[in-house]
Amino acid sequence: MNFRSTFLLSKSLANCSKLRLLFLQSSKGFSTRSATTTKHKYGSSKTVNVDILGTWDSRTELPLELESSINYGKPIPQILISSVGTHSIQGRRPYNEDRFVAKELRPNLLYFSVFDGHGGSECADYCYSHMENHLTFWLDRLTVNDIEHAIDAAFIELNNSFSRWWAFHGKATSNVPGTTATVALLHKNMDLYLGHVGDSRAMLCRGGKARRLTTDHCPSLVTEKTRIEQSQGKVIVDDVGRGMVNGRLAMTRSLGDLELKPFGVTAVPDVRKIKIKHGRDAFLVLTTDGINCVMSDQEICDVIQRTEDPNDAAHCLTDAALHYSSEDNATAIVVPLGSWGNSNQICFSNIPIALTRSSVSFHFKNDF
Repeated sequence: MNFRSTFLLSKSLANCSKLRLLFLQSSKGFSTRSATTTKHKYGSSKTVNVDILGTWDSRTELPLELESSINYGKPIPQILISSVGTHSIQGRRPYNEDRFVAKELRPNLLYFSVFDGHGGSECADYCYSHMENHLTFWLDRLTVNDIEHAIDAAFIELNNSFSRWWAFHGKATSNVPGTTATVALLHKNMDLYLGHVGDSRAMLCRGGKARRLTTDHCPSLVTEKTRIEQSQGKVIVDDVGRGMVNGRLAMTRSLGDLELKPFGVTAVPDVRKIKIKHGRDAFLVLTTDGINCVMSDQEICDVIQRTEDPNDAAHCLTDAALHYSSEDNATAIVVPLGSWGNSNQICFSNIPIALTRSSVSFHFKNDF
């Protein structure tokens, strides 16, 4: 065994020893965190809980998840539903068609979703109420290694279920309501699974930089447009330059919109798995297009990083969208991760923003 191998083995054994000691301390009632008073780069002094292994310095209470930490050989924070921030505003619309969910679906599996309804709120309401049932149904029949397949099946069956429901309870109109759907499942605080249709988004803040995890399903994408045209659908450009499927829908994948399903508007989601890096990932955020249409990914990231906790972040983000003249409903779910409040590479935009829970003020530079 060479020197490097010996060194790495010794380091791994040392980490495991620390974690086992931490486990024993925790089982005896000792705290796994120590408190210290620090002055944030934001200017305020406050007591901050710092993990005794020194991996993260978080402005939120993120207890250590002992089992995962021992298995992975490094500290893994336990993400609690109570620490997740959510907010939705009607904005300048006469009603709010956005829906969202943040809950623990089962032990070691957190469920987050946003639904942005259009053409009425019926489909968004139905998905809000039934998505978790379909996810649970398929998760019970598949192994933990098949979470991606469970998400895919849940989307398709949910759309079929809504179709049956609409046949009995729907209004006698030619256009059936629909919704976007962005679903995130966080397994054991480490593995993030995403299912997505439409133009709502999921994004990670990694090392202070925005990293988009979803793709907007719109007719401007060549693969999406090709599928629509091969299904005898048409992409018609409206007065503001948006591609619209059959002149009606600005997205190429959705739940609902049943009259457009024969023309290529599919409910099949994009599904992917991402490994969370708590040493670099500050938060996960799910947003609807009331935010996405007026703010860039990095602006969203910057706004959240300037807030004190995820609940403030969700409120400030929706308020910021309103101040950016968003005319749509705006919804945000902010999930803190291991590096919350500890990003050293914040890239602020050209428009500095001073944010508080009660107000959002913009200080524009004189660029004119």
